[in-house]
Amino acid sequence: MASPLLERHNHHLTVLVSRHGLEVDGDEVRLAQIVSNLVSNAAKYTEPGGRITIRGAREGGEVVLKVEDTGVGIAPEILPTVFDMFVQEQQSIERSQGGLGLGLAIVRNLVAAHGGSVSAHGAGKGAGSEFIVRLPAAPPRADTTPDLPPSRAPIAAGEALRVLVVDDNEDVAQIFSLALRRLGHTVRVAHDGPAALRIAEDFFPEVAFLDIGLPVMDGYGLARHLRQIPGLSGIRLVAVTGYGQDADRDRSHAAGFDVHLVKPVDRARYKAALEQFAAERTPR
Repeated sequence: MASPLLERHNHHLTVLVSRHGLEVDGDEVRLAQIVSNLVSNAAKYTEPGGRITIRGAREGGEVVLKVEDTGVGIAPEILPTVFDMFVQEQQSIERSQGGLGLGLAIVRNLVAAHGGSVSAHGAGKGAGSEFIVRLPAAPPRADTTPDLPPSRAPIAAGEALRVLVVDDNEDVAQIFSLALRRLGHTVRVAHDGPAALRIAEDFFPEVAFLDIGLPVMDGYGLARHLRQIPGLSGIRLVAVTGYGQDADRDRSHAAGFDVHLVKPVDRARYKAALEQFAAERTPR
């Protein structure tokens, strides 16, 4: 989720995370949001070519996540209030990135909801910063048998859909397309609007998941062009975006999208949308 910002600034990312003992009881989507917000914040305040390090380890009864950077640091007078809503330090690198100053406030609230704590540390301006999240470790399981995915009958032929996934983040597109294929759907992937249109002319997708923030042609423009292809006027469109305010949902609805999903996309929501599309499909 944070990789586009890291790649844009050519940051050097190091991940030092233990493979054992880091289980916590929590909402996987919100836990991912905690990490994404912290890494994005580090990228925002670190100069191009700087270093960002993610550390994860078990400390007693806690799982501890640390995000360190070599960025501009935190002024001592800002440090006590850095997690407050709308707090932003007045410096050119932040103003160039924009944002409302909500990321760290969201982190604090989500961590607290999981029974944990978060703290910020820094040696002052120009000395980088470190954010530390502490979460209660999950109790050991009585049964150590590895979890297996629940069994399910193969998707019925009438439920399988031709799905087009368009996202400029290749890793995200690959992971999402794999998840859709595991549900039994036929999937094609594109990373920009022109490529998506070329695929659509031969593939005739019934559903398209479109990242709104695409290069060359944004998701709104792509949606319009897809529906102009002969035979695709009835394609079902799903907007995938980082913005979920009422105004954002209204705009995607006005652009002809059937569903508006906010990143990180919840599996239950896109699965339910696909099931509904399959039930409502009109035989070609």
